[in-house]
Amino acid sequence: MPRFKKKKESIEPERKSTLHLWIIISLLVIQTIFLFYKNLEFIKDIFKTDPNSFYAEDENKKQNPETKTDINEAAPVNAENIRISIYNGCGSSGIASFWKEKLRNMKYDVRETGNTDKKYAKTVILSRTEDMKYARQLAKSLGVKDENVIMQLNKDLVDIDITLIVGSDHKEFEKR
Repeated sequence: MPRFKKKKESIEPERKSTLHLWIIISLLVIQTIFLFYKNLEFIKDIFKTDPNSFYAEDENKKQNPETKTDINEAAPVNAENIRISIYNGCGSSGIASFWKEKLRNMKYDVRETGNTDKKYAKTVILSRTEDMKYARQLAKSLGVKDENVIMQLNKDLVDIDITLIVGSDHKEFEKR
């Protein structure tokens, strides 16, 4: 009887189905598109306005002195409409309360007071809106230098227009 040798069966690795991977990838792509679509207005707002456009206007005025309009010459805003938060940045106790009373006497709407985590050498005014006229008016009335007025938008602050951080130089402004 002839002996037949059995052929060795070739063992090939089984090809696993990649269908589940394609499903996961497809779901992630759909989710990404959905989130992008839902946040489209937010993304547009980011690129809509340049918060530093005020400084660009200043540069244009320097180049073109014939321009007669000046932001500082605009009509003053009613102080009662300016909502302020005051933070003690100098470390001395009672400074925020002192400035709260002082600004309320000047007819500003002081909404909150508190302390900062770090100390500030200079008093800083943070504009929480894109319109810097409120912050500039407060700086002018207190005698704070224009270089210490900064735009710092914060969408979490709903009812605050300006944040005043009282620095170690506050005694210069108390006299005014």
